[in-house]
Amino acid sequence: MIKKLLDSFQPANYKLLLDVDSEALTFTGGVVIVGNSAEDTTTLDLHAKGLEISKASVDSIDAKDFSQHEYDVLRLTSPKTLNKGEHTIEISFSGKITEDMVGMYPSYFEHEGVKKKLIATQFESHHAREVFPCIDEPSAKATFELTLVSTAGNPVLGNSPVTSQQSNGDRLTTVFEPTPKMSTYLLAFVFGPMQSVEAKTKDGVLVRSWSSLAQPLTSLNHSLTEAVKMIEFYDDYFGIPYPLSKCDQVALPDFDAGAMENWGLITYRETAMLTDPENRSISSEQYVSLVIAHELSHQWFGNLVTMQWWDDLWLNESFASLMEYIAVDALHPEWHYWEEYTSGDAVTASNRDVFSDVQPVRVDVEDPAQISTLFDGAIVYAKGGRLLKMLREYIGEEAFRAGLKQYFIKYKYQNTSRDDLWRSLAQASNKNIGLIMNSWLEQSGLPIISVSQEGNKLQISQTRLLLDEIGKSSQLWQVPLLSESVLTPNVLSTKITNVASQDGEIVLLNQNASGHYVVSYSSDEQLKYLRDGLKSLSVSTDGRINSLNDMILLSKSGHNSLTDALEVVKSLKSEPRDSVWGMIAAILGNARMLVEGDEMAESLVKQLTFDLVNEKYLELGWDFADNEDSNITHLRRTILAMAVSSENDDVISTALSRYNSEDPISMNAELRSLLMSVAVRFGDDDVVDTLIELHKNATSPDVRADISGALASTKKPEVAHKLIKLIKDKDHVRPQDLLRWYVLMLRNTHSRTIAWQWLLENWQWVTETFASSKSYDAFPRHSASFFNTKVMLTEYKTFFEPKQDDLALERNIKIGVKEIAARIAWRTRDQAAVTLWLKQL
Repeated sequence: MIKKLLDSFQPANYKLLLDVDSEALTFTGGVVIVGNSAEDTTTLDLHAKGLEISKASVDSIDAKDFSQHEYDVLRLTSPKTLNKGEHTIEISFSGKITEDMVGMYPSYFEHEGVKKKLIATQFESHHAREVFPCIDEPSAKATFELTLVSTAGNPVLGNSPVTSQQSNGDRLTTVFEPTPKMSTYLLAFVFGPMQSVEAKTKDGVLVRSWSSLAQPLTSLNHSLTEAVKMIEFYDDYFGIPYPLSKCDQVALPDFDAGAMENWGLITYRETAMLTDPENRSISSEQYVSLVIAHELSHQWFGNLVTMQWWDDLWLNESFASLMEYIAVDALHPEWHYWEEYTSGDAVTASNRDVFSDVQPVRVDVEDPAQISTLFDGAIVYAKGGRLLKMLREYIGEEAFRAGLKQYFIKYKYQNTSRDDLWRSLAQASNKNIGLIMNSWLEQSGLPIISVSQEGNKLQISQTRLLLDEIGKSSQLWQVPLLSESVLTPNVLSTKITNVASQDGEIVLLNQNASGHYVVSYSSDEQLKYLRDGLKSLSVSTDGRINSLNDMILLSKSGHNSLTDALEVVKSLKSEPRDSVWGMIAAILGNARMLVEGDEMAESLVKQLTFDLVNEKYLELGWDFADNEDSNITHLRRTILAMAVSSENDDVISTALSRYNSEDPISMNAELRSLLMSVAVRFGDDDVVDTLIELHKNATSPDVRADISGALASTKKPEVAHKLIKLIKDKDHVRPQDLLRWYVLMLRNTHSRTIAWQWLLENWQWVTETFASSKSYDAFPRHSASFFNTKVMLTEYKTFFEPKQDDLALERNIKIGVKEIAARIAWRTRDQAAVTLWLKQL
């Protein structure tokens, strides 16, 4: 169990000076920490990692010893007893700027033929200790007074506004205003050659969007406009004004995660913040809006009020994963973005939460190596957000907002646990929130809710859906029975219960809601009612998405065959919503996986795909209209992608003709990746070399992403070998993008073996390069996502099982083995039925 240093010493203020040499990638510094010792002692413990300590004193008396201990503990020993109460620690130190994209690191770009760099920080979760000695725990909130010495002539940004700047030759000293009381992981700074656009909110908050000089200034406009609107929205929604006087957003060329909510200085990957106004992609603009909404919600939930410890990380991330959709939907109702939520986060969470070893939303943390593994996007972000959405729908919007406002007022600038949030929401709703929510947070898993109905009487039961230990779970949840019908009772708290409906209509559950469960209807009448509703569109869009996803999960778990889902989707040719077509494509993709290796069956899946989309393909065509509805834009792209996947000769010929008649970079942003991929798979041999060179020289992050996706779709082993050789070449593939390249090649059946062999041969390098990254545990996770044969399972187990003593990898390796085994079992169980169904079309 980790000893929490805060129990012994509580910092109140840091005065931090950092003198940074951007060329040598080194820094020197000094910190003065004022804080309180909890008891009489001769030692004080801080966190420090990779720092050279040259001097340390307590209350102006030199420490007689300062030494490094386990868990990054720097222990200062005083020559005299330090009484309980306030003390002042002074430490001089030096360190190195690393390339790991954590701590303090360089972020490179090229401008006018010259390689340049920004210096940036990434302190979440426990990397502040790599830059200065501190108590690096979320509850150790303090104020920070930062002074930075850097190369003159470039902007310098911190959490708070600049108090003063003074030049001395080529060196610039920047002093920042004291920060609010906050956690160390939120401290941040960025400096170097940058440009910005700015605006103010109606309350006068200065908002600026920054990028490197390599990007067009106009690429910042969308992020600026969205940030201003988001801050104003949250001011009103939370009933608490944005806590700072400024908000800077910086698009960094190198960034390990998607974005980071540093208070007042939010950092992003370029793809998560920059957009092209000249060749607009509504998809990119929506994604940027969503990420900005997520990070800005953290300025309240996470920054103003912070979790006590990393075991309640979900308090930060789950909440932001819900609020991002609330905000975007409020500001852009024309996007119908809750549909994207249901087909995205809700589906992602349910498809991850089906293995016995998957983590619960709340996870005990006993070792620093475990912290990076907490950031499971499908669970802590997506499932946690879904649970909060389920709660919001259960208690109502008015009570939800009232409870949040009370929570912020009571706990601002403090640390909390889930029980503090539950109390605020319980007082606002007069419901026992903890009783319901803790059953979902403390145990992993996704229940199947089985429903049978006669008249207005229903029998409803629950059992856990497991792909690896079917029938072995005795878990129970407090399940809100979210239905348009009025049900008594409306919460399922036992294994099985009888429920009454106020009318005799057939009851459907979870059709307009986000209950984290799968619904299984047992009678033919119920199933016919649901299927008729899917075809006639009398079932809501969210309901159609949930129902199709339920069919996939019931098939994966052996409760039915995928042929049931295929039978439904073959009648959905007139479906108007893109998000539902995404689920149709997922069902077809699973059918293709189940028959993989059977060329005749694979061709039948392709024919089925074209038969399904042909009507929409002819209706929508290839051309986009100005200012068309975003659903039409998305739907056209989805239909075209499915048509291409069918490999219909006319479709491929048209796509190649379009690719060959346009400049690859300037072609329509919504279709660029699709047309490029067709050219890679079916075009001339020189296409690959052309795109590789374009990728190397492109400055647009969206263009680079489109090209890499296209290249990885190759059908030719010799091209796959060429691509895999580029993956460690930083001139071609930035380290932040390496995992994506690997996953894209792993997804492609023609390059899967080549990508896997690369990982086997380069694992030591991967470990050395990514061990401190949040991406590290994703390698075993993603590797398992595409393996579906006994040979692949054996290879996976042989390679990864000996590595389970690495705490950062242990959970994902265990799940990976079970995921592959479950996929093999599904193929064994369902392949023949799916093949027969396809032949009978």
